[in-house]
Amino acid sequence: MSRMYDNKPLENVPVYVTKWDGTFDKKHAQAKSSRDNPGILCDGRIVRQARINIDSSDPASLQVRYYILYVLLERAHRRKYSDTGVEQEPNFSETTKVSTGYLNSSYNVKSKGSTDRLTPEEVSILVHDLKVSDMISNIVAKDNAAGNIILLMKEEQRLKVDLKENSLVRIKTCGNSPFVESLVVRDDLTSTIANFAGDEMMGDNWLEKIAAAKATLRVDEEPSEIADDEWDD
Repeated sequence: MSRMYDNKPLENVPVYVTKWDGTFDKKHAQAKSSRDNPGILCDGRIVRQARINIDSSDPASLQVRYYILYVLLERAHRRKYSDTGVEQEPNFSETTKVSTGYLNSSYNVKSKGSTDRLTPEEVSILVHDLKVSDMISNIVAKDNAAGNIILLMKEEQRLKVDLKENSLVRIKTCGNSPFVESLVVRDDLTSTIANFAGDEMMGDNWLEKIAAAKATLRVDEEPSEIADDEWDD
């Protein structure tokens, strides 16, 4: 089914020309997340956007375009990877509820170890890139409010989503950097992903995904963890 988009929000986004010292290497903006360089997974709200054209001081380099996203954080966690490099679900809290198997409301609380949750200050440190900060410092200084984090998203990636001011989003970064690996627009009232830009295409309803995953699980007699939304712990 086709989807109608309103171009007006894009027209209202300010455009700036910035200077990059040397050649802008796309590898710098596409660091692969790994166990040693996991990046962050965060929920937040888009406060403001700006478009930037990056001119390299190297005349042989082509101009590249990015969006600056001003994100007011709601919660954030460090991404987690196995020894073999497979991404795993972060440890959202230090404890979890485990069903005793007798009643739906009967459970025990057990330790899960250290949480992967991050404070806003920790997020700011992890996504800080000195060269990027120097490039956009004049823009951010006049537009940004305290408490927001600043992330950069490729223009072609950004144009795949209908992203407006106050949009609720879930973001993964490219390792410990300010560059966006993937972004989803959230609809918390219906638990639906409205748009997705990153390593997949348009998102499905999360409840449908959960139901499909449960249908494939093998039923055993071991106590199971309560499927609460641990983001709210």
